[in-house]
Amino acid sequence: MIPPRVILAPVDFSEPSRASLHFAVALARYTDAALHVLHAQDPLLAEGARHAGFDLSRDTEEELGRFVADASPGSGAAPYVHVATGPAVDVIVQTAQHLSADLIVVGSHGISGAERLVFGSTTEGLLRRAPTSVLVTPARFGSAASIVPDVSSMGPVVAALDFSAQAIDAAKAGCKLAAALSTVVEVVHVVPDVPALVRWRVHSENAVRSRVTAAREQLETVIRSLGCQAPLQMKLETGDVALHLAEAATSSSTRRPILVLGRRRPGEKGGAPGSTAYRVLMLAKAPVLMYVAEDHDG
Repeated sequence: MIPPRVILAPVDFSEPSRASLHFAVALARYTDAALHVLHAQDPLLAEGARHAGFDLSRDTEEELGRFVADASPGSGAAPYVHVATGPAVDVIVQTAQHLSADLIVVGSHGISGAERLVFGSTTEGLLRRAPTSVLVTPARFGSAASIVPDVSSMGPVVAALDFSAQAIDAAKAGCKLAAALSTVVEVVHVVPDVPALVRWRVHSENAVRSRVTAAREQLETVIRSLGCQAPLQMKLETGDVALHLAEAATSSSTRRPILVLGRRRPGEKGGAPGSTAYRVLMLAKAPVLMYVAEDHDG
């Protein structure tokens, strides 16, 4: 459900997870959602500590309490704190199911020499297996001070629309999120270029123009069906899909966008994000909500 009622924020004490926790705290406060913070202990580390007579769980709970307190100063309901032992993705998925979480907020990890985000195995595992929506905050997503005070300054909500059922559901969720944040929705559809030899370029350009015309008509029809309660703008682009979507979610002094993409449920055909979605996640410097529709969503 968007806006979320229950948010789960897995952390591993890294700086990316600190940034994602700050965002989760701010979002939970603004949407009045219950926030649960989870740390998954490595089973081998826990076993080694047990043999050494060391209470790792108690020490971890104390450290997690300090970590959460640093991320959630001031008033508001205190987050619920959980420590569990097991493979991280298994623990997070099971906890999300147990809590009926509407949203998992997680950070991406690392930057390669090519300036492409490299996802940690936990983040990638969640994108493949999580039964609910996952919001990924980029590794360089601002400072804690800029995230904690107010998510009401976030916006616009950029909804990537490719006319699939998952993308339409995600656009509807984007409308609800934009309404909750009192911001606008930018629905973006990108018509990809048609690769062709130079001597065939005129034909490929004609094909793209035809697709743009058809897409504009379809886009207008779909937008009317969204029932969006937030102000809505339509953008129709041509070219590299991932690049255009990442650029549409570029931040500035007046923009702090959230990008929304549709995602199938685990177990469905094509349930894992496709290559375009992964490229968007690697390129985007804004939070990306990978939305999974609920069973009753229309």
